[in-house]
Amino acid sequence: MTKIIELVWSFAQIGITAFGGGLSTLPLIEYQLVTKNGWLDAAGFGKLVAVSQMTPGPIAVNAATFAGYSEAGFAGSAAATLALVAAPLLALSAVLLVLKRVSPEGSKRFKLMLRPIVAGLLTLSIVSPFMTTWKNGVTAVALFAAGIALLRLCRFFKEYPVAMLAIFGILGAIFMR
Repeated sequence: MTKIIELVWSFAQIGITAFGGGLSTLPLIEYQLVTKNGWLDAAGFGKLVAVSQMTPGPIAVNAATFAGYSEAGFAGSAAATLALVAAPLLALSAVLLVLKRVSPEGSKRFKLMLRPIVAGLLTLSIVSPFMTTWKNGVTAVALFAAGIALLRLCRFFKEYPVAMLAIFGILGAIFMR
C-alpha cells in the first residue's frame, strides 16, 4: 500500500506541474522516477520513454501506467494513471473557477503565463535525452540540425516528410547504436 501512495503522490505532482502535453512532461517524469525515487536508472527511463511513445495514447499516461505496473502491479498502474489525470483537472478547475469569479482578465493572464513554462519544459524534454550519453547526444544534435536544414532548403522533403523520416531513421540506426 505504501508503494501505491508513493506512486499516487509522484504522479499527482507530475500531473499538476505538467503543462504543454506529452513531451513537456518527460523532464518531470524523469525527475520523479529516476532522480527522486530511484525506481528507474537512465537506461530504464529511456526504455520507458520508448514504450510510452510506441503505445497508443498520451506519453505521460502511458509512462504512468508502465511505471505504476512495474512498481505495484495492476493497482499501482491504475493509481498512477488516475493520479496523473485527476490531480491537474481538480487543481486547474479550482484555480480557473476562482480567477473567473475574481477577475475574468486574470484567467486570461494565467493562461498566457503558462506559455513560457511550457516552452521551458519542451526544451528540457529535448536536452535530457541528448545528454544521456555524450557521444549519442552530439550525433543526435548533428542529425537534428541536418534535418532542420533539409526541411528549410530542400523542397522535396517539405512535400514528402515521410521520406526524410525514413532516411533519418536509417541514419539514426547506423550512427546511434
